[in-house]
Amino acid sequence: MAARKITPLDPADNGPASIQGIAQRARRETLWASPAEVATYAQGQPDGVIACRERGRHDYPATRLTLADPDAPPFTEVTPEGWYVRRLPCECCRHVNDDGTPGLPRVVRVEEWELKHRRGVILSAQMVRARPVPLDSDYLNPPGQGRIKPRLVRDATVTAKVAGMRIKDIRDQVRTLTEAREDAAREAYARAHLARAEQDAAELNRGLSVIDGGNAS
Repeated sequence: MAARKITPLDPADNGPASIQGIAQRARRETLWASPAEVATYAQGQPDGVIACRERGRHDYPATRLTLADPDAPPFTEVTPEGWYVRRLPCECCRHVNDDGTPGLPRVVRVEEWELKHRRGVILSAQMVRARPVPLDSDYLNPPGQGRIKPRLVRDATVTAKVAGMRIKDIRDQVRTLTEAREDAAREAYARAHLARAEQDAAELNRGLSVIDGGNAS
């Protein structure tokens, strides 16, 4: 059988895609929120949510700290596959009660662990997978608007701060700060130069004292 001719419209068969290639293609095909949508989202969010969005990750408690209480069980659930579950709340974006104490979490990290044991005695624990699970719909961008890029959150935050200001005012502020830094650097240099001169003078005086003492003997 004659080999089929490949035209420019035919996809090239380069074998199975690599893991990196699959991830890159998935990222290209991801629906991302527009700058205007992110700006609207950021306006109504508290500081903790903006911090997590800007970092692109959550602030979960350290594993050792979550296991510090000797009376608290290390796992709370078991999956149908037999993995043991831990749930860790993000401490940064969680709700804050009216009295300032931490409230309910907005996002938890769900960890699934495999416990290896022999004759009923646990030998080791290994995390199989972990994923963030939002508990509040207000943490997520409205449906249909796509995922939020951390850079756009930063853009929206700074834009909200400077929008409406005069560029001359910004330049004047920067000039004032620059002059203050330069003045502080000159003062620090003068102090260091004076201290060095005093140290040199003290060493010279000690040397002269030694010479005078030798001559006197």
